[in-house]
Amino acid sequence: MQSKFSKFALVLVAASLAVGTTAVLAHKGAKGIVGKRMMTMKHMGDGMKDLAKLVTGKQPFNTSRVESIAGMLKIHAAEIPSQFPKGSLQKPTEALPIIWEKWDEFKASADELATLAVELEKSAAVGKAASLAVFAKIGKSCSSCHEVFRLKKE
Repeated sequence: MQSKFSKFALVLVAASLAVGTTAVLAHKGAKGIVGKRMMTMKHMGDGMKDLAKLVTGKQPFNTSRVESIAGMLKIHAAEIPSQFPKGSLQKPTEALPIIWEKWDEFKASADELATLAVELEKSAAVGKAASLAVFAKIGKSCSSCHEVFRLKKE
């Protein structure tokens, strides 16, 4: 079971790295609220990449670093709804109009991320395995939100 879980985590890491690389290029020229939210998402993605290294053993597990990443995720998750004012679809946004059609679902996704960030913060004291389990939940939460509300990459 642990080996399956570790493979899943590594797939999440690879996906995060691929998305992060293209995201840097896509954000060029973003301004205003679109630029702000793209930077928020990039910051969270960078945190997830760092977290992946800690929970998969690529770097030594560090409780305070996991807690710090969790705190950053919690803060940014709370900011997400305010960074998507209705109709903010200026290029180069990857946001889809369905966000405002399914606002309650979108907001619930942000709330779920905030809840998982608190869970991650608590898991750090328990250790690497507990943090890995929460990392996987966060990855799934991010992916499911992106699947519905973000423009698909070509």
